[in-house]
Amino acid sequence: MRVGLTAILTLFLPAVGAGGDGEARFWVLRLPGERYPVQEQVVAKPVYETESFVLFLAQGQTLPAENRLPSGGLPAVLGQLEVARNRLLKWQGAPPPPKVVVLVWDNPWPEAAWFSPFDLMGEEKALTYGYHANPGPVLVAAFPYAGSQAWANTAALVEAYFLAATLPPDDPFPTAMSRSAARWFAYRVGAAPPRVLWGHQEPHRPGPSSWSPASDQGWGPLLVEYLAQTLGPHAAAELARRQNAPQGALASVFAAYRPDTRPEDALAAFWPALWQAPWPQETAPENPLASAPRPELLAWTVGSRPASGQASVGVGGGGLFVVEGDGSPPLPLALLGDPGGRWVGAMQKASPWGLGPLQPVVFDGTGAARVEVPTLAAQERLLVFVGVLPHPSGEADHRFLTLQWGLAWSPRASPNRVQERLRDLAFKRFGEATPALRARVTETLKVLGGLAPPRGSMESIASRYAWSPQAGNVVGALIGEAEKRGLAADREAFLRTTPWGTTAEWENVVIRLPGSSPRRLPLVLAAHWDATASDPWLAFRSARGIRDNALGVVTALETAALLARRPRNITVEVAFLAGGCHDAAGAQAFLASRQGKVAVWMELEKLWSRDAADPAKLVVRLGDTTSLVVPRLPPLFRRWGLAVDLAQDPPPAHTGSALAAGGGAVTITFSGPNGGLSAPWPPEAELANASPEYVLLLAEALADLISAIGGQ
Repeated sequence: MRVGLTAILTLFLPAVGAGGDGEARFWVLRLPGERYPVQEQVVAKPVYETESFVLFLAQGQTLPAENRLPSGGLPAVLGQLEVARNRLLKWQGAPPPPKVVVLVWDNPWPEAAWFSPFDLMGEEKALTYGYHANPGPVLVAAFPYAGSQAWANTAALVEAYFLAATLPPDDPFPTAMSRSAARWFAYRVGAAPPRVLWGHQEPHRPGPSSWSPASDQGWGPLLVEYLAQTLGPHAAAELARRQNAPQGALASVFAAYRPDTRPEDALAAFWPALWQAPWPQETAPENPLASAPRPELLAWTVGSRPASGQASVGVGGGGLFVVEGDGSPPLPLALLGDPGGRWVGAMQKASPWGLGPLQPVVFDGTGAARVEVPTLAAQERLLVFVGVLPHPSGEADHRFLTLQWGLAWSPRASPNRVQERLRDLAFKRFGEATPALRARVTETLKVLGGLAPPRGSMESIASRYAWSPQAGNVVGALIGEAEKRGLAADREAFLRTTPWGTTAEWENVVIRLPGSSPRRLPLVLAAHWDATASDPWLAFRSARGIRDNALGVVTALETAALLARRPRNITVEVAFLAGGCHDAAGAQAFLASRQGKVAVWMELEKLWSRDAADPAKLVVRLGDTTSLVVPRLPPLFRRWGLAVDLAQDPPPAHTGSALAAGGGAVTITFSGPNGGLSAPWPPEAELANASPEYVLLLAEALADLISAIGGQ
């Protein structure tokens, strides 16, 4: 073994435990059925070393079979990593991590190879997130692919190395854009074929469309290739390094390397660049834009004939309108995109003799644009390229946005009938107080969604994930929001310990509204305040869901404000629970502190559903303990304009309803209907889709229900 391996063993063994025969112990992550990573230690032995990498084999594992490796075996894999390291060294001007461990460990994870971002933080900071850190980066490789797909094993290792070498240590949880840059890098150093740039992982299966939302599994890496051609190959590493820039990685990179160009203008030219890219020639250098699929057709119409229609474009996606000429005077083309997206466009005249100059298509703040179609001969076409900019945060945004178009047509946004109905109902119920109440609800949702700072703070909440160091800020914000409504709230702390030996203090927030009969067991209205995400790293970076569960929290706050002004016999405790996304940890602690003695447990979970026909409909799940109030539920909520479905299936496992029912409590769980699609939206989009009036009406209905149960 070389001196480098001795240094690796010296670094790791004292920190995480030593074994015999050069064994070392490493902290590794796995992602089982839960919605968060779990950690464990594995023992491994070194089996191969290069100048910059040491390969370890986990205890009980075998080396990958030949059909899972490139020609040349494991030395070729590490040789590819050396190529990647040298390329980064050339682009960055400073060496990446000096020595990196590659650990062969066969364990399920969404990627074929991965690394723990906590390794970049160091142990002290990693513990604030509830995890341990290795003394240096450890790339974990499972080698799941075989045969013709074996290249993906090496490519995944290169991607993991790229991220470990470029992500900022202060917040190293990769965004979707950083992962797109990593996938592009694997192609650029020869570890992956060009088709991965547009999501064709397997050649016999069609990949995503150009109008699909951009992601690292779709056309996101192809955009990085365009940026590399526009700004230079270092742009990919800079996208990852600058992922936490306040203005977003894209804007930060352009400001640093092309300050005279707006990202919007550059990205508007991305779709025409795909259309115009020359097909590969023997004497021309390789250009993956040439072999990529062309932007897909959104509509084809004749420029002199009135017509209209609509298309859907994903955030970060784009497509093409073709306006055909017939020699007649043309009509203007009007476009109206969903204002929730940042629309860009460009147009170009095409004929059998060539292409005309590229001209911008300018969308205003409402998503509207007007294209003056030139006179087109019978063989001429106007190509109108339209796209939606990726989300500025660099996170995946899975929305499909509507784009209406028409010739001789005045664009008009389609009304939201459900929102209009709720606004009318709220005004009838609350009169002139409606605007102030609506503003209060909206302000609280903005605070919980990280879109506005809490009262007395200069910084917005970055994440409501229970293991995030930001959790304390969320608790402070909840107490401040209660005070806005004239309510006193208490903190109830409890310890959360993991199987891998980390501990944190989490806090529930409780508003207690005493009743006139103190001997009666209390009624609890609960909502978990924490949030999570389908992507484990997005949860740490930016779990700020409005539906899950900010709407439940603000509804409980408004209900508490109403109940504080009403007499009742029963004591009501309004509980905002931590760890709802972690085995109902907050509900467990709350019930344990009261020996499980509650009369009624009502919980709000994932209210509203953007994909349902009636997003305001309530799905109510009742526990096994019967209650005389059940027959009164539908008419009571109908009085406030809300429909109710009584469901037979059990409540979600991460609610406290099942725990409370075990103690004999009457349980009622309220949620929105299942709308089918559940792809994540950014909080500002969720907020725009939700209805503050729905919150106000539901709070009134809940207050009436609690009064009926608790007596007046």
